[in-house]
Amino acid sequence: MSYMPDDTPVILLTSHTAAVDCPLLLDRPNGILLPAPIHEPEETSFGVSAPTTSTTVAMAIGDMLAITAADQIHQHRTADVFRKNHPGGAIGAAKRRRIQ
Repeated sequence: MSYMPDDTPVILLTSHTAAVDCPLLLDRPNGILLPAPIHEPEETSFGVSAPTTSTTVAMAIGDMLAITAADQIHQHRTADVFRKNHPGGAIGAAKRRRIQ
């Protein structure tokens, strides 16, 4: 069962290496597969059964997609918009105003 209309574009980060093998891309010809195969379990790599490698890969790709989309939306003013809207930037700016 799908919770999104079939014509909604999707980008999937998954361990599948081919779109034809990914059940989430069935009937989604406009879907994009970003294969991120993990070659061994985290327990083998790091001695713990935790999502270390997969989480890092997902965060890096998610950040890249978010910055790319923001750059397109904000027409290459991404750094200025981020600085204005990011909580750390807003908090820092408010604190500097109080100190001055």
